[in-house]
Amino acid sequence: MEHVPVQRFCEFMTPSTIELQFLDELKSDQREYRRKEVITREGEKVANVFLLRSGWVTSSFAVDSGKRNQLVKLHFPGDVLGLPSIALTKTAETLIAATPTKVDVIPIERLASMFERAPRLAFTLFLSTQQERLMLMDHLAAVSHTSAQQRVAALLMYVHRRLKLFGECSDVLDLPMSQQQIADAAGLTSVHVNRTLGELKRADLICTEGKVIRLLDIDRLEELAAFPDRASVRNPWWLTSIGQQPFMGD
Repeated sequence: MEHVPVQRFCEFMTPSTIELQFLDELKSDQREYRRKEVITREGEKVANVFLLRSGWVTSSFAVDSGKRNQLVKLHFPGDVLGLPSIALTKTAETLIAATPTKVDVIPIERLASMFERAPRLAFTLFLSTQQERLMLMDHLAAVSHTSAQQRVAALLMYVHRRLKLFGECSDVLDLPMSQQQIADAAGLTSVHVNRTLGELKRADLICTEGKVIRLLDIDRLEELAAFPDRASVRNPWWLTSIGQQPFMGD
């Protein structure tokens, strides 16, 4: 079922055809959003999660008594949006379409049924959340102990790797982000980001044209980013031991 965006699920195991059918049937609706349109706003009642089919989405929350929003994450096709909020009564984040975006709406009660009726998919989703936790840990460590060049390089390599996951990767990144959002994501000020991009250009690591960034030397950028060497588990024995055919009855 090529129309189901399953990149994140496929990181850890290969879903069966029936599992993909189950995933597709979880949705109650499909919605499209224009660039900068709000998908869900911080403080709303928790009712749904969203499977991102196409486009980029930003996640942010209010800081400084609501005077500004802090970008905390970029979402790409295949991501399940809104998962952190299912532990709460009100949404913890604001999700905004950074590009024209299409999502599948999954009511949380249907998401809950995945744990009973398609346990391999549920465990894979759990693994994705643990991966996100590790990424957050790495990001916090980077903000505390790395240079501005390393932080910006790490952000560029993170986007590059995520795009590579679903086959849309090249050495050209068309970032639908303002300089302030890049600064938020890298833990820097907007002025510092502008200076750092200039340093990377002078080092012949990137070139820029508007919001388009061309990666001139990916190997050197990877080295500069200094990512921890983390290899994701693939087909773990405790996951493959679970039946591949989900229970499809009511």
